[in-house]
Amino acid sequence: MRKSARAFALTAMLIMTLGCFCTSNIPKSFGKLREVTIITDYWDQVGNQVEAILCRPVPTPQPEPEFLLRVGGFNRFSDYSKLRIVFIIGTAQDSIIRGILGARADSLSETGFNLFRFPNAWVSNQQVLVFVARDSSQLIPGLAAYTQRLRKTVTEFVLDQMTQATYLRKRDEELSMRIAQAYGFGLDVPRNWLLNEKDSADHFIYIYGHYPDRSVFIFWQDSVYPLILDSILNLRDRLTRRFYDGDTVDRALVLMDSVEFLGVPALRVRGVWQNQKQVIGGPFIFYAFNYQERFFLLDGVVFNPGEKKLSNLFQVEAIIRTFLPVAR
Repeated sequence: MRKSARAFALTAMLIMTLGCFCTSNIPKSFGKLREVTIITDYWDQVGNQVEAILCRPVPTPQPEPEFLLRVGGFNRFSDYSKLRIVFIIGTAQDSIIRGILGARADSLSETGFNLFRFPNAWVSNQQVLVFVARDSSQLIPGLAAYTQRLRKTVTEFVLDQMTQATYLRKRDEELSMRIAQAYGFGLDVPRNWLLNEKDSADHFIYIYGHYPDRSVFIFWQDSVYPLILDSILNLRDRLTRRFYDGDTVDRALVLMDSVEFLGVPALRVRGVWQNQKQVIGGPFIFYAFNYQERFFLLDGVVFNPGEKKLSNLFQVEAIIRTFLPVAR
């Protein structure tokens, strides 16, 4: 077993070294966009903690885990190291960890653990995270300490991948330019999406696509608005009752994160919209923020009955994140 671990470590170190110098010549990663591959021999010990970090349920009509997990021991390294998002968990005594990190495996913080990130380590279009603890007793407290950083890193990489997939056929240049010229902000409209401007006089426009049905609306006002969740949910209800034929938020199914967007504080809120008149519903996500004395609410919704919806929700979020106000 020790000999096998040493072989995996040498393989890891060799591939890492080659990846640092030849990233343009190595193959692309593969795997589902929301899937995180866990490589560890400590899953029985850390599994519940990792699932609490990466698999929190996101409100959809049938709640789905935020990210999907594939789990294997150190003996699966050669198979799993080519996947899209790889998260390796071990201790400073593990040969595979030492092979990857070298002397850094011994340069842990006073807390006794550390988290390292290696973009495109073994294949291109890849994110590798390596968590190392001084010994196994530090695995759980270390992972708990890095909860927010792990979620943020994985989320940003997944959204980057989703952006690449969404705009594989480029954006609709005509509609994107039209928005920028008419409203003083930009949004990349995907090909085959449409623009509805009939309520633009009320500072409300939206783009939409089909198969499945998705839309992104933009509401703005020329003054700041308090970033208080209940207040913004009430505002959203007023807007969607008027412009989306009566949609409202199910207040029991809301998940909020405080984030930074465009360099300013923002609320990132996911939840479930419902329309009692039409007896339909689905997930939504919005970003609410103030930028240069203006308030913006960017909201994406999905309607895809009978199907999983979270990947579609990440797609509308990727579209939202192309938003860019014109400097005033």
